Amino acid sequence: MKIKELKRTVNVSWSPAEQYPIMLAAGTAAQQVDASFSSNSSLELYSLNLEEPGMDLELKASLQTQHKFQKLVWSGAGVVVGGCDGGLLQFYNAEKLQTGSAEALVGTSSKHSGHVSALDINPYQKNLLASGASESEIFIWDLNNTSQPMSPGNRNQPYDHVQGLAWNQQVQHILGSTFANRCVVWDLRKNEPIMKLSDAQSRTRWRSLAWHPAVATQLCIASEDDQVPVIQLWDLRLAASPLVTLEGHDKGVLALSWCRQDPDLLLSAGKDGRLLAWNPNNTKPGGEIVVEVCQEAAWTFDVSWCPRCPALLSSSSFEQQVAVHALLAAPQLQTVGAPAAPPVCCLRSCYIDV
Repeated sequence: MKIKELKRTVNVSWSPAEQYPIMLAAGTAAQQVDASFSSNSSLELYSLNLEEPGMDLELKASLQTQHKFQKLVWSGAGVVVGGCDGGLLQFYNAEKLQTGSAEALVGTSSKHSGHVSALDINPYQKNLLASGASESEIFIWDLNNTSQPMSPGNRNQPYDHVQGLAWNQQVQHILGSTFANRCVVWDLRKNEPIMKLSDAQSRTRWRSLAWHPAVATQLCIASEDDQVPVIQLWDLRLAASPLVTLEGHDKGVLALSWCRQDPDLLLSAGKDGRLLAWNPNNTKPGGEIVVEVCQEAAWTFDVSWCPRCPALLSSSSFEQQVAVHALLAAPQLQTVGAPAAPPVCCLRSCYIDV
């Protein structure tokens, strides 16, 4: 059920689980134009204002920016990071953003090549950021000191654009990365890749990845190829072929998000505009679709569970829309994310018709 929306083509990031009230950061999407062909760009913060009956998110702060954004992440270390074109990374102080301060931008870096479209925050060390761009470049940043990033190892060949990055949810020094035709897993302690996955049996063109929240060796990888619009579940202990292939999208899959609180829930979004929730632990052929959350007319290019309240999720589409969806009935949403609210468990039993 869609409960809130924002009529903008933006990249968004949920506030971290520690943040209350829950907010969304929204940055003008790079390589996109609106009907007026405006070149203006901004970074904005919105609250959910669930107590209001309307569909609009409430704008809390807005900052004009010089660059549009390929990707946004909001760290529990109090930093909002934007990946931009031209190898640019921008670091914003989240507290200053919320007050509308013109000094919210606290740092920039142009160490990357090409557009920076892959970002992820380490779930155990909130100050560690992984970033990826062109020429197989991957950097690891300390958000407390962004002057000198490190590399997880030698750049993987052949050089290619880094499509996605994801930290392992169980082992804090393991990082997964996707390129068009391979997935490379890095061990930061050894400073080298320890596994390379590839599927020679199909024409998959990999885009997004997500680690199993509870099983350290398992991850899902999505294919953006319209001829093979699948999601594959892999186990690094049996890396010769995927455990199961999830089939449900009609066109390429662009984004994945695995619920940390309920490992039986995986979200996927694709070029067909469909937003699907799967049970990836059901290894029957073709996989198990739990529910189709919605279908948009345009590509849905991003999807994410809310870190603080897993009953909420966001999706972004090229239909100039960000949507916030709920998996709980309206009366149950009144205390969503509140400091004293009980944890939401076993979400599959809470589904309403969407």
